[in-house]
Formats: sequence, C-alpha cells, structure tokens
Amino acid sequence: MKYKDFEVRPEFIKDGHIRWVVTGNGLYILGEKGGRCWFIKRDMHLRRPVREMPKAVYEAQKPVADHREKKQRALRGLMKGLDRERDGIVAETENFWDDENMFVTVTPYIDGPFAAADALCGLGRTQFVALALAMASALDKLHACGVIHGDLKEKNIIVTRAGGVLKPYLIDFDSAYPADAVPEWHSIGGTDGYRSPEALYYAAKEGKVPPDGITAATDIFSLGVVYHRWWTGAFPGIDLERGELGTAVFLGKAHTVDKKFDVSLGDKCGATLYSLLEWMFAKDPAARPTAGQVVQVLSDELEVPEAYRKGSDVKAIVPELWEAHAAVAELLGEDGLRAKGVRAFRRVNEGSGSDGLVYRVTTAKGAEKKYTVSELCEAGLARRKSAAFCVPWEEHDIELEPSDVFFAKGYAGIARAEVSYRKLYLLTTLGGRTIDKGLGWLVGTGLAHYKRRDVAADTPWPEDGAAYESEELARSGVKSVARVEVGGLHRYKIVFAERGGDKTVDGVPGKNMKLMGFIKE
Repeated sequence: MKYKDFEVRPEFIKDGHIRWVVTGNGLYILGEKGGRCWFIKRDMHLRRPVREMPKAVYEAQKPVADHREKKQRALRGLMKGLDRERDGIVAETENFWDDENMFVTVTPYIDGPFAAADALCGLGRTQFVALALAMASALDKLHACGVIHGDLKEKNIIVTRAGGVLKPYLIDFDSAYPADAVPEWHSIGGTDGYRSPEALYYAAKEGKVPPDGITAATDIFSLGVVYHRWWTGAFPGIDLERGELGTAVFLGKAHTVDKKFDVSLGDKCGATLYSLLEWMFAKDPAARPTAGQVVQVLSDELEVPEAYRKGSDVKAIVPELWEAHAAVAELLGEDGLRAKGVRAFRRVNEGSGSDGLVYRVTTAKGAEKKYTVSELCEAGLARRKSAAFCVPWEEHDIELEPSDVFFAKGYAGIARAEVSYRKLYLLTTLGGRTIDKGLGWLVGTGLAHYKRRDVAADTPWPEDGAAYESEELARSGVKSVARVEVGGLHRYKIVFAERGGDKTVDGVPGKNMKLMGFIKE
C-alpha cells in the first residue's frame, strides 16, 4: 500500500488501511523508498489552512502554518551537510502537506538493535563516558550548523548497540529552530523535567524574551538532564515540592546530582562527571559550557571552572600543606602520593578556624576521604617533622604527654620560659605562632600530667565510700589525704604537690571528693 510515493511497511497496514501509531505530538508509519526505510511523521496539531475554513479559523492557523513551513525550510538548509552515520544526527529530508492537510516530515529510519534504558543505567564508567562523549559531539556539530534542538530528552535520542559499541542518534527536530532567530513563545518546545531555566521563564512570561535570548545553552542544560537519566534512570533531586530542575535552578533552590557521577574523567585535568553536570546546570546560560567544551571535558582536555567543582573533583595533585601545618609535617611529593594510590589531592578549609584545615584525598578507584594533618601522617601520606620538646620545670613535678598528643591538639613544640619571675611554657602552634601558658593550663588541657606517686591516705569516711581512686589522686598531684572533723562534720584534708611547693586544702566535703573523682562510688 502506498502513502504518497512511499511503500508502507506491512506492520502498519490493517484491514486495508494505513495504521498510524501515536508518538509524542504526532503519528508515524515506516515506508520504503529508493531501497531505504523512512520514518514518516504527521503533526497531530498542525493543519494546513484552506479557504473553505471559517474565516476566523483560517486567519488564526495561517500564521502558525507559515511559520512552521518557513522554519523547517531554514532548518533543512542549515542541516543539509549533516550525515546520519558520520555525525549521529538524523535530519529531515523533506516535508509536505498531505491529502488530509496534515503537516508531514520525513527522516531516515534508524534500525536496531537498540539499547534498553536499564542497560544504560548499568554501564560502567568507561562505557558511559564514551556514550556521553558521542552525544556531546553530535550536539556540537548541530550547534556548529546554527541549529538549536529545543527538546533534548531520551526519547529524542536513539541509542543502538552493535558489537558492544553504543552509538547515539539525535532525532526529532519538530521543536528545533535556527540559533539566530528567537522563536515565538508558543513554539518553545521542551519536556517537563528537561527544560532550561530560561526556556521556562520565556514560556511563563508568554513572549517576554529573556535578557540573553534563547541560545544553544538551553540544549546544554537539557543534555545534562539526559546524562543523569541515562545513568540513574532518575532526574536530579530538587528542593521543591512542585516543579522541575530548571525551576529549582531559576529560583536558586538546591538540587542534587547523584553520587554515581562522582567519578574521575582522567588524571590530566582532574574533572569528574559530577562537576561537569554542575557546570551544565548553571543558572546563567552564558556560564554553561558549549557542546564543544563538554566534549573537551569528557576527553580530559579541559578543566571544569572552580565554581562548579563538586564531589571528588580537583584540578590535579597539588602536593601542598596548609601553611599552618608545614611547620610540623612534610607531605610526600606527587610521585610519592601516586605510589600510595592517590589520584587527587586538594587542601580544603571547611571554615571552622584552624580545626577546619583538612585535605581531600581521592584514590585511584575513586574513593574519597578527608584527612587532618595528623591523619595524613598516620596514613603515610606525610612525614612528621621533629619538634623541640623541653624538660618541664623541676619544681612543677609534671611529665609532658607524648609528642603525638601535642601534634593532635595543634601544637608543634614546647619550651620553658620565665615571665616576670613566673615559670611558664611557650607553646608553638602548627601555624608557627607562640603562646605562653602556665602549669595549670598545661595539665588541664591534657598536654601534661603530674608525676605518678604513691598517695598517703587513710580510708574515706564510711558514708562516703570504701576506697580512694588512687590513679585520679596521683594524676591531680595529690600527696596525701586525711580524714578530719570540722565542727563535728566529717571532712578531708588534702595536700597537693604543685606550683613549686605543697598546698593544703582543709575541710573538703565528701560530695566534693566524689565530684573530683577522688573517691570511688
């Protein structure tokens, strides 16, 4: 059976009639001509205006029909040099009004086998990047011809699988338009979930053109959504009860790219798929990458701008410690880090003072972990520098904690000092600053403890407990404890060996002894 000069395939014929199949906003059949198969699509909403129509209907439909014919003619001219197999773009070859006054477009048919959606979700990193690269390359060629697709989504990209190789083909240019012509707002295409912020704005304002118009950047935004859908089967998460990604980006609401994209695209530029998508989802169309730049990033030939680096994305291994840590540690060089399985290294300030100075380390397998400078040393990624530690003042009768404790608390060394006849200590911070502190602060901070000694003590008063906590007494510098009566009340006399001489405290109640941990409960 013939449709125009096409031989309709048998599966589209039923009871002697052509059986059109619904697809999106149109109807389609497959037909043979010239030894090739063609995809023939009717637009369900567009009719050719004829004089027999009521005047009002004719006058309303004619500008729409004229615009569509003019636009398709311009697109055919711009896309004339594109090739299906070479460029991955299935361009329209002809269009016409059929006998039922319906607008028809004809494109080459892409035969399978086709890759199922769940198969794309299960792709490994290498295969997915290759597919994403091929799609970005096709879009780059389209944009180079001065054409904006206008409705990028999975259904408008056919992915074939042959011999384990995935090849994408960009189809359906019903919503496409020349890049140098801003389309009427009612002709803006796009599909819920894929539309860019500026396309949503343009449609919502019914003709109020965005400040920078509608550019090829709208396709880049949609392509980022396609990538996310291909590999996860879902849209990026948004912080909106109603709306879509473009709405969230336009309103400045949070959106979430799946952690699956936090994988490296190579060692040369250090980009991740995660960061590439963040760049493609930029609110400002002018800030987004071009399709050619997407190709470069996926090929590990271009860095993602700093503002969009997320996840494990780093520029490269930069073997530098924070200045505050350089006094106490020495980082392995780039070769040493790579030998330890490090793919990327970056220092990060989390904004909480010196405690927020950490390091983001990514392994060759893509795993990421944050390290403190102490943890870098423990992991063998850095070496501790020798630090100066003094012998405490003899009369203080204390012992310093091991250097590891000082290091973990942010101090590189300690020295004795006398200030106005007071015996103090000068501590050097990891940042190289020196501060002076006294004995009590040193012990209270856990950087020193009183020397352990046997404590002379009788048993507590019966109502307070059965025994003293000897370790706590010794740690606190107690020399002796004695039971005493003060006004008929049971109390304790404590002698401390500190600050250059014994210090006696009389009349300590039992409850205080328990609060200080001197008596076992």
